[in-house]
Amino acid sequence: MKLSEFSLTVLKNFASINSGLVIQAGPTQRTMSPEKSVLVEATLEDVFPCQFGIYDLNQFLGNTLALSNPDMNFTNKMVMMQDDMMTVKYSSCNPELIISPPNKELVLNDPEVTFDLSQSVVNKLLRLASMNNLPHLSLIVKENELFVQVHDKSNDLSNYASIRIGNHTGTDMIATFKTENIKMIPDDYLVQVKLGKFATFTSKTKSLKYFIVVEAK
Repeated sequence: MKLSEFSLTVLKNFASINSGLVIQAGPTQRTMSPEKSVLVEATLEDVFPCQFGIYDLNQFLGNTLALSNPDMNFTNKMVMMQDDMMTVKYSSCNPELIISPPNKELVLNDPEVTFDLSQSVVNKLLRLASMNNLPHLSLIVKENELFVQVHDKSNDLSNYASIRIGNHTGTDMIATFKTENIKMIPDDYLVQVKLGKFATFTSKTKSLKYFIVVEAK
């Protein structure tokens, strides 16, 4: 098999969330942050033949990208990567060494807020959050309007940036996330929020879904 560009993009994104990964047989792959605050599920264009533990995902990707679009032959114990000039053997690790998502489906029932979030809005807010050292991103419903804001919830005097998303009928509420957990692949997303639990960010164009914990008040 060969890894598609989308698969490589997803695996690079996974590496930013968890340094290890247990690849499962089939096209659907999942990872979870060590703090269990972010879980991601993606259905790839490639079908993996077996389970395969990767202790250092960035190292695995580095070996893959050192070759030219290599063929990859997976077993439980190793993957042989081969292009026209070179062969690389990469050994698997014990899957029990990797923090992995639970083997059950996560379902978000009765969300308080549902809205579309564009890639451009996310990019602008995260850039401003980085520029101003703002550790939090909040979804705010106030007087039937919905805003997304980056700020420091522990410091009322901090800088902040806010974008109005649109009208929203419902009670006033605030759902806050750590900006360090907002690591989605650039895209437009459907966002659903359940207070006290988590939010889902579902890609509008790819088979990709993020579950991100809502911070305690």
